[in-house]
Amino acid sequence: MIDRLSFDPKAKELASRSSGTIEVALLWSRRAGRAAVVVHDDSTDEEFELEIAPGDDPLDVYEHPYAYAARARAAARTS
Repeated sequence: MIDRLSFDPKAKELASRSSGTIEVALLWSRRAGRAAVVVHDDSTDEEFELEIAPGDDPLDVYEHPYAYAARARAAARTS
């Protein structure tokens, strides 16, 4: 179960799902007023966090985290 964010260890889970070894959670930080999606792969123990950017649909980020991660990586390369 994913229940923490890098910016809030006591975030509230709004939604979660798993498929195979991949777990995805949409979390909300009341304290910070921010939301993020966390993806964890149990087989590799890799994890990444995607903060919901202004204008992004939180449920779309939750449903398609790898697409948003690719977009974030591409944006980081061009900046």
